[in-house]
This record gives sequence, structure tokens and C-alpha cells, in this order.
Amino acid sequence: MRLLQLQSNGDLSLVEVFKPHPPYAVLSHTWGADHEEVNFQDLLRGEGMEKPGYQKLIFCGKQAARHGLEYYWVDTCCIDKSSSAELTESLNSMFRWYQEAARCFVFMSDVIAGPATCDGSSQWQLEFRKSRWFTRGWTLQELLAPKLVQFFSRDGDTIGDKLSMQEVIHEITGIAYAALQGVSLSQFSIEERMAWATDRTTKREEDAAYSLLGLFGVHMPMIYGEGRQSAFNRLRKEISELYSPSARNLEELKQRETREKVLDWLEPGDPTSNYEQALKQRQENTGLWFLHSEQYKNWKEAPGSFLWLHGIPGSGKTILSSTIIHDLLQHGCEGSRTVVLYFYFDFNDGQKQGVSAMLSSLVAQLLQQSQKMSSELIDLFTNCMRRRTHPSTETLLELFQQSTKGFLQAYLIVDALDECSQRVELMQALTTISLWRSQNIHIIVTSRLERDIEMSMMKFLDEHARVVLDSAVVDEDIRRYVRQRLSDDQSLKKWREDHGLRREIENTLIQGSQGMFRWAVCQLDTLGKCRSRAKLRVSLATLPPTLEKTYDRILCNIDEEDSLYSIRILRWLSFANRPLTVDEIAEAVAVDPEREPALVEEEIIEDPMEALEICSSLVAMVTDPGDGLPESRQQYVMLAHYTVKEYLLTDRIRPGTAARYTMEYVQSQRILAKTCLLYLLQILQSASSLDGSMTQRKLLRYCAEHWMHHAREANDWQSDLASLALRLLMPEATYKKWLKIRNDHDTIPYLEELPHPLFYAARSGIAELVELLLEADADVTATSIAYTDALQEAAEHGHRRVVEQLIARGADVNTLCVPWGSPLQAACVGGHEEIAKLLLDSGADVNASGGMYDNALEISISTGSNALVKLLLQHGADAS
Repeated sequence: MRLLQLQSNGDLSLVEVFKPHPPYAVLSHTWGADHEEVNFQDLLRGEGMEKPGYQKLIFCGKQAARHGLEYYWVDTCCIDKSSSAELTESLNSMFRWYQEAARCFVFMSDVIAGPATCDGSSQWQLEFRKSRWFTRGWTLQELLAPKLVQFFSRDGDTIGDKLSMQEVIHEITGIAYAALQGVSLSQFSIEERMAWATDRTTKREEDAAYSLLGLFGVHMPMIYGEGRQSAFNRLRKEISELYSPSARNLEELKQRETREKVLDWLEPGDPTSNYEQALKQRQENTGLWFLHSEQYKNWKEAPGSFLWLHGIPGSGKTILSSTIIHDLLQHGCEGSRTVVLYFYFDFNDGQKQGVSAMLSSLVAQLLQQSQKMSSELIDLFTNCMRRRTHPSTETLLELFQQSTKGFLQAYLIVDALDECSQRVELMQALTTISLWRSQNIHIIVTSRLERDIEMSMMKFLDEHARVVLDSAVVDEDIRRYVRQRLSDDQSLKKWREDHGLRREIENTLIQGSQGMFRWAVCQLDTLGKCRSRAKLRVSLATLPPTLEKTYDRILCNIDEEDSLYSIRILRWLSFANRPLTVDEIAEAVAVDPEREPALVEEEIIEDPMEALEICSSLVAMVTDPGDGLPESRQQYVMLAHYTVKEYLLTDRIRPGTAARYTMEYVQSQRILAKTCLLYLLQILQSASSLDGSMTQRKLLRYCAEHWMHHAREANDWQSDLASLALRLLMPEATYKKWLKIRNDHDTIPYLEELPHPLFYAARSGIAELVELLLEADADVTATSIAYTDALQEAAEHGHRRVVEQLIARGADVNTLCVPWGSPLQAACVGGHEEIAKLLLDSGADVNASGGMYDNALEISISTGSNALVKLLLQHGADAS
């Protein structure tokens, strides 16, 4: 791939780059006559500056530079069109090149000026709607592929961007809003995508087909001269072969599209990063005691088998789970009708702590590995998706059961049941699965030995189905781990030649670990810092006897100058609503909620990786590969183990030497809420351009999306927190900026009809904030076409206290809004029986009709909620 570079003296140069590409911009435009555009040969010869097209190249270079981009790509001159091989490769790659671009600048040569220079005139709007750019074939992919598309007039005036102008673009092109918002094009039928290209023209007739390759993800050679019909025939053949390589029929294609839609509807969490991270920590030949055991062999072969592996905290259960999964994937499950499924409950990730998260992920894995979906399964999915809400546990269990029937054997590994936030529901779900007595489902679960889990397990498991991870089986694995660390760890290799000392370290750690991997890991981390034999022997002689004492020592050894940073890091990692990237943590430590301005630039950690060093063995870095592309790769900082969070929250830390690191839940949530609000106010009140802030401010998106979560959990609205929330929400300027960041992927369709902050407060369930806004004269009866009303938001999301507040202030319990209809219908969509009863007792019409369903009874029947059906019938619901 070649990219352009605008030199400081104004000259242009071509640079050949290879993956991973540097960030770059792209230009989208309509071509003039061939002799007017600068081509590849012109640049090689240093010519073409007199051509009209040269100014477009300079324009794109300057725009790229304004956004910190050194390189950019333009189709007229970055491809050597004299080479048919290069031309074919480039045209097949073009959609991806636009897709991977940091920004796309659309130069509209027939739009004279933008809104800023038209003195209120609508002339630019007419020109924009009539622009030739919307009629050309190649510009269709240039509109859809990039994430960020900005439009400019021929004088370089900014017109707008794809998201802010999606309504008018939809009117002009007929392209679905979701496609303009970046939803995967695979979610749209072939017919719909073909329709977007109707009436578009190209200079060469074959390009009408070639320009659509990227929209369907197909590749084919360019044969100019074959004619339009021949090119389209080849395109349709390629589409058919891609979407149904075996059957080559429409049914296969429909199945693929249905599968993609269902995966989007499920919103499954991806457990791959957990698996890969744990597997990376595994030392060679550990876990063999289990893989070579008769219990494991019998489990793989016996119909409907179930094993429960349990052990003390830090005994290596998660690493053993990954060892089992790896073995099954590599050796135990050959054949297309055998599937390996897995899920890790993860205290570090709020999206991996619920029963629905587990079941959604398992159903998605089954769906991704199934060759064909049965008509019964397709019907079940279709009926479920009609509700347009996240599926209930009952629905997901039914989907899971039906999906497993397509496989001869299904092996399921679920790790860390004790880290699930819905233990009762989880044990009910596992009990339900066991009662199916499905011969083809084999299950292994791991957890600590905790009373509620044990009581539930013993209802359907006998003693032979229990595997205890105690010292007798784990010590040999710990010994292998210690030996491997002493041999390979850079900080410990200095003792490699002293066999006697190595034996002493090994024996001391085995004796002290008592079957706890985590304890041995921390001691090795500490021993690695010893620079002399004397220091090493002192450390060996004074090893902390327990994991909590170990954490005490680690915290007390943090340098005084780093202690404030470490407290902030540990608080963020303990209570963040999602995993935080290394860059986010590096900026988060520079925000102090006890001062204004809260963020001090000088305090940002210059090298983000040093955040890991400050907290030593208490934190770890996890790499998420994303979709495999270098730019989607993310590095997250997390607490190294569940026991770290437990330790920080325990009362036993208070009287000790590490008391300053005590974390109290409500207080910590309040600190994070205040931190987010102060940070947002500082950035939003000072930023003239959100684009610049977004690229520089690593923590901005997190604060915008999650401050309400922390505020709700704080449950302690003192005056300063209330004041800060109102400072963000009540001035329209900061409120709009906050909405723009928060709704970046869910664009606000009607800027003139912004929802009142009351909608968001009600949706989040922050009763204290709702009260403040009501006291500030918020209109409790106001509705918004796009955002329903506050009562419906609170009812749908299950916030009883807020529902009571709104009703007491005069909210109409029978107002009809989209998409559900009445507040009663919204409560039934969410499955909230108590709120439904409250609404009925407050005068809600049980038979109110509107929205996606006819009435509340239909919703409750559709979602399978027997309790709600009974309640509605008791209140006179019409069952006819």
C-alpha cells in the first residue's frame, strides 16, 4: 500500500508502507476528466502541480495534518494503474483500506459553501442533496466503510459528518440508519445492499459491479471490456460461493444472515481473552494429574457426565480450566459434530458476571460452530428476536438446549462459579441443565468450596463427581511452576547455577504454599527483587504465612511517593464498571476528586506500563486481540486475582500496617462518581472541539458512559455530588457535549428535541438525581419521540423507587410511547412484576394497546413470565 506524505515545504511524496500501517486518512471525491487528475506517474516524475486535481491532494494533506495524521491515501495517484495486477489487488483491497482509515474526507466539488459561510441560507443544503458524489458508484463504499466520514465544500468549509447528517443522507440514498451508524453490512440482505447501488453510475461500465466487492466481502479479478452484465454475473457467482460454498443456494445464505442477526441480538461476551490469558500462565506439564486421571477419561466418554472441581482461593482452578479446554480442543474432540464450549466468570469484568452473560456466550458459541440451523431453531430465534429486548434466562436456556441437539457431543467448561454475581440464578440454571439428562452434554465447573454452591451441587451430583484441588494433587504442579520460574524468569535466573540455593527456594515455597498457587506466585515475584544472597535468605526466612499477610507486605513495600498512585489504581481496578486500558489507568491516577481542576497533566504517568510496576504482584496486564487487526488490539490492566479485591474490601486490613489501602464499597463508588464528574466538567467546559479531546483524553469515554453507574451505587448523595451532576446536566452546552460522547454509536436523531436529563436519570435509577431534577422544574409528563418518557424508562429498567417518585409527581401511567407503548407494557418487557403491580394499583390500563405488542398480556406470554400473566389476568386483562 502506498500513502501520500505532505512535506513541510509543500511537496508531496509517495511512501510504501506495510502492515501494521501507520494511521492514515483517505480522500473521497468525484473524478474530473482523466487529464485533470494527478496520477501515479505524475508523482513519480514530480509533475502534475498545474492540474486541478492537485489542489484536492493538498486539501487532504492539510486536513490530515490538522488531525495529527502524517499520511493519507488518494485513489487517483496511490495506485499504479498501468499494472493490471496492482489494479486488481487495489480494487479488491479498497473497501478495507477505507475501513481501516482513521478519517475519510469527502471533497464535494459541486457544493460551493458550507453552513458556516452561507449566512443562514439553505443554498448549501440544496447543493448537498444534489451533489454528484451521491450518484457515483465508488462513493457508496467510501460512505459506508470508514467509521468517521467528514464532508467539505469545494472551498474547504466543513459541512458535517456522516453521523450528524445521517437523516438527510438516508433521505438522499435510502441507506438504512444502522448501516450509516457502522453496523456490520452482513446484517443487511444481499437484495438491500444491491438496492443501495441502484441508479449510481461509473465511468467504466464494469465498475458498476467492481465497486460493490467490498459491500459483500468478495474478491475477483478485474476484466475491463467484459461488459456490465458479465461483471455482474461474476459478482453474483462470487457472492453465492462465499455465502454458500457447499450448497450454493439461497437457503444457506439466509441461514448465514440469520446467524449474524442472532449474534448481534445476543450481545455475547467473548471468553477467548480469559482462556488465552490463563493458558499463557500455565507452565508446561502442569495439570497432567487431572488430564491423565480416570475421572477425566470417564467424563469425556460417559453420557451426560458432570464434574465439579473445587479448591481453596489461588489453587490454580482457572489455569486448570484452560488446560482442560486446550486438551479438548487439541485432542479430545475431533469431528464437525463435536463442540467445545467455555465461559469464565470474571470479577474484573462486569459483562462476565451474570447468568445471562454466560448463557448468551454459550449459545453464541454453539451458533458459530453449527453448520446448519434447524427450522425449529430458526423459528425459535425469530420469535425471540421479535421482542427486541435481551433474552430472559428461560429463553436462553431453551435456545441452549435446542442448539446442543445439533451436535453429537458438547463439552462445556465453566470457570469460577463463585465469581458470578447471581449465584442463586446460576445454580438454578445448572440444576435445570442437569435435569435435562441430555446424553450428549458433558459439563465441568470450577469454584471455591462455598456453602451455597456445595448445597446446590449435592442436589444432583454424588461424591464421585467432585474433584478436590488440595495439596496432594496441586503441590507437584506448584513445584513444576517454581522450577520453571527459577529457570526462565529474568529476575531469578541469577541463581540458576546454584543448585543448592534453588532447592532451598523450591522446598521452602512448596512447604509454605499449602496447595495455593497464588501464594507461590507472589513470593517468587518478591524473591526476584532480591539483589544479594543475604537479602534472599532473609526473605526466605520471613515469608508471610498467608495470602493476606503477603498482600500486606506488598502494599507496605510500595514507595511512599507512589502510595497515592497505587491507592487510586487499586480503587479504579476494584470498582470500574468495565476493564480499563493501560492508557486509561495512566490518566486516571492524575485525577484527584478533592481539587479543581481535578486533572493535572503533569501527574499523568508518562509510561503507562509503569502503572503495573507500582502495584507489583497485585495487578496484571491482559491483552485482548480484538478482531485480529493490530489497531484493534487492546491492553487492559486488571487486579491479578479475585483474592486481591477480597483483601482490599475485608475489615481485617483496617488494623494492620496497610490500613490506608482499605476500600469501602459505597465510599469508593462515591469517589469514582465524583472523579468522573469533575473530569467531565473540566474537559467539556474547556474543549472547543470534541474531536481533539477524544483523541487526547483516554478516560473521557469511560467517564461519560459510566459516571451514572457509580453515582447510583454510591447511594450517598452529598451536596457536592448533587451539585456536580447538575453542573453537567443543566447547562445545555455541556449536556449536549456529554450526550455526543455518550451516544457516539447511538446517534441522537433529533438535536432540536434533546431528551431532558430526567430521562437518563430515570433510566439509570438514580432516585436522588431524579428528585433534584424534579425540584428544578423538570416536566414529569414530557415525552420524546426518540426517547420515550421518564416513567417508561424507569419501568422498563426496574427502578421501583423512581417509578414511585414520578407517579407521586403526576406522571401519567397510561401515556403511550415508542417502542413498548404504555409504562405497564415497558415493565412487562423488563419482567418487573413489582413495578407492574405498582402501575396497576396506580390506575394503569391493563388492556392498553400500543407499541410493538398489542398489550401487556401479549408481552408477558411472549416472554414466558407466568407470574406477570397471572397478575395481569387478576387485574382484568382481556385473554380473548
